[in-house]
Amino acid sequence: RWSRLILQVPAAKVLQETCNYIRSLHREVDDLSERLSGLLETTDSAQAALIRSLLNYN
Repeated sequence: RWSRLILQVPAAKVLQETCNYIRSLHREVDDLSERLSGLLETTDSAQAALIRSLLNYN
């Protein structure tokens, strides 16, 4: 019984840390998206088109 409990606690901690990390990545993506939107608003249309083409490199 104890060995099962010992394994569950670290797994829960790893899961929590993983969720926290994913949340921080989401915040970074949101921040970068806002910054990029602002950049595209202040650049001329040729530069904005170039940036958009680089972002759609699929």
